[in-house]
Amino acid sequence: MTLPTIEQLEALEAEIEQTLYTLIDLELEENFPEMNTRFAQLLAKVQAAQLIDYKLDVLVDPQAFATETCTLLQSLVEAKARPHKRQRLLTHRMILKIWLRKNQRFMTEFLPQMF
Repeated sequence: MTLPTIEQLEALEAEIEQTLYTLIDLELEENFPEMNTRFAQLLAKVQAAQLIDYKLDVLVDPQAFATETCTLLQSLVEAKARPHKRQRLLTHRMILKIWLRKNQRFMTEFLPQMF
């Protein structure tokens, strides 16, 4: 297994951050189908970087990565660890909820506007 280069990880971090802000905007617009599409595309890129596998298991130590990458990986770990009723499949929406709640900007700026 070859790990991505520093430049590739920096590009991935920038893409994760940009996607996060796009997802926040889509959440405010309640455009959930587009949110799922964008998030699935992001997860495919994270998988291509060999940070997760096809089952969304994290293959690396999240703490070894930049802020947004670390937060996303921790969100995946947390989502997989949560008990699910009747063994429901882990959905993008479940992971997104955790990831957005871990983001301070979302919690302080956007979430209060939603109510």
